[in-house]
Amino acid sequence: MTHLLTIHTQVEGEITALAFGGAGILRYHGFVIFVPFTAPGDQIICRIIEIKKSFAVAELVKLKQPSSLRVQPPCPYFGKCGGCQLQHLNEQTQLNYKLTAITDTLKRIGHLKVPSVEMNTAQLNWAYRRHITLHLKSFNQSFQAGYIATDHFSLISIDTCPIFNNLHDPIISILQKFISTLPNPNQQDGRLTLLKNQNSQYILSFQFCSLNELNRILFQEALEKYPIFSGILVTSPKKQWIIGNPYSEQKIENLIFRFTPQAFIQNHPEQSLYIYKKICSLTIQLKSKKILDLYCGFGITSLLLASQGHFVTGIEYNSDAIRFAKENSKLNHLPHVEFLEGDVEKILPICLKSQKCVDLVIVNPPRIGLSKSVIKILMSALPEDMIYISCMPSTLARDLSILCEDLYEIHECTAYDMFPQTSHVETLVHLKKV
Repeated sequence: MTHLLTIHTQVEGEITALAFGGAGILRYHGFVIFVPFTAPGDQIICRIIEIKKSFAVAELVKLKQPSSLRVQPPCPYFGKCGGCQLQHLNEQTQLNYKLTAITDTLKRIGHLKVPSVEMNTAQLNWAYRRHITLHLKSFNQSFQAGYIATDHFSLISIDTCPIFNNLHDPIISILQKFISTLPNPNQQDGRLTLLKNQNSQYILSFQFCSLNELNRILFQEALEKYPIFSGILVTSPKKQWIIGNPYSEQKIENLIFRFTPQAFIQNHPEQSLYIYKKICSLTIQLKSKKILDLYCGFGITSLLLASQGHFVTGIEYNSDAIRFAKENSKLNHLPHVEFLEGDVEKILPICLKSQKCVDLVIVNPPRIGLSKSVIKILMSALPEDMIYISCMPSTLARDLSILCEDLYEIHECTAYDMFPQTSHVETLVHLKKV
């Protein structure tokens, strides 16, 4: 039926459901049209902007009759900024969407028998993010900071972000004022990660291609001028400036973890704590003795398990993360843990050869999921139990379809609303050997 539609054609109809990614679904003569920023029950007029073989994408032109599931988004950039997809939906609708996204994806892509999925809801739905990364674009011989727009290209300059801070918090406005003073004659772009520390101050981590046109003194003066900044990191491939105190600390259970904005850490402190507690509880129930923690970051899970008496080996390719993991191990006086730096594909076989009785393997890969080689190694090792943590249901389903074909079954599946107001969701799956 694609011949019925052309670019710029306006279509009227009702949104019947939400697709993976959060866009509304409108059916037109049996053809699927995805319309972002709509809600099930909306009566709309939309304009076609893209046509594919089996679907089209449209933009909302007019909301004729709003759905009862709608709420007023507090963010002035919502609908333009590409960061949030669901601010216009009430909390329960967001949660229902995320549960459906997980179960449908596991069934459709993985062809899996899925037990009932428990949703761990967030108590904090706004101002929850621990850190954000802003894009720095060349602007008037200086820089402007913001998020990438929904067109995946333009920059939306911002002065607030309600999932990071309160609407009237001046931190991003202060940042915009500061970076507008940085010289940029070569019109380079960059990135800025902004991390809240334990003292309600902020650590700034700038990344540029070159520091040649920048003046270190300007960053030092900013630290003196704005007490809300505790430290600044400025890096390029060849150089790094460390100004002030770039370290943050977090207490989890009875352990202290030190890190900088360059280390990966889960963005929702409250929700990530529930995940750590779940993993610790499972390992006690399973009576695991030797544990492998793959993609371990700077060692939070590994060290929490080591504090329970388990022997843990963490593997991570990021050298900064491994350095912090080892430092945190010493800081907390934990002898039952080792950290190995390198690609999981290369380190894992060596590790399994030297540790022949691994009871449990924990995997927390990036969004692309596990490589075929890692899955093959795990299937040959056949640990009694596996815990798979994922922020991408599609790659989770793909990997589980292989692992659960003959060797494993899903024993438990828990969802965590780690990213309120967005379409993203964290999933923890406990796999048990058949």
